[in-house]
Amino acid sequence: MRVRISSRPARTLGAGTIALSVGLGLLTGGVGTPQPAVAAPQTTAVAATWTVSSAGAVTSRATVSASAKAKAAGKRVVSEAARHKGKKYKFGAAGPKRFDCSGFTKYVYKKAAGKKLPHKANSQQRYGKAVAKSKKRPGDLIIIRKGTRGTHAGIYAGGGKMWSAPRTGKTVSKQKIWSKNYVVRRLV
Repeated sequence: MRVRISSRPARTLGAGTIALSVGLGLLTGGVGTPQPAVAAPQTTAVAATWTVSSAGAVTSRATVSASAKAKAAGKRVVSEAARHKGKKYKFGAAGPKRFDCSGFTKYVYKKAAGKKLPHKANSQQRYGKAVAKSKKRPGDLIIIRKGTRGTHAGIYAGGGKMWSAPRTGKTVSKQKIWSKNYVVRRLV
C-alpha cells in the first residue's frame, strides 16, 4: 500500500490507494472504491511517499520543491550577512573582521552558499542569473550602478533593504537601497 502526500492536482484514485490532502488534512479516498479526490491549495512545498511492505515495514521518502530550497538558501545568505552587523568597513578587505562592499558579498556567498565571486562590484554584476527588480527575494545580490558600471554591492534583505558594507567610517548594516539604478542577480 502507498500513501502519498502532495499538492499536485487530484485525480481519480484506483483501488487500494489512500490519498491525503495536506492542505485540508482530509482522508479523501478509500480502499476498494475509486473516489475523486479534492485538490489541496498549491502551497505545499513538501511531498512525501510512504510504502508499506507486506511484512508491515514502512519506508518513507520526502522531497522538497526547488522554490522551497531556493528560499531556504536565500535565508541562509541573509542570516550570514546579518551575523556581520557592526563590523567595520575597510577598502580592499574581504572579512571576516573587516569588509568593503564587494568583499562583504564575496565572503557571505562563499560562507553561506559555497559560491565564489570576484572582489569587484562591477565584476560581480555578471555572476548568477539576472532577475527583474520586481522579482527580487531575500538573498539576491544587489549591484548599484553608475551608468552600466557596478559601483556598490549588497545582499537583498527584503522590504527594499539590503545588507552591505557602505563606506569608510561606517559599519556593515541593513540599509535602504538608495538608488534606482541597480541590477539584481540570483546566485542561490
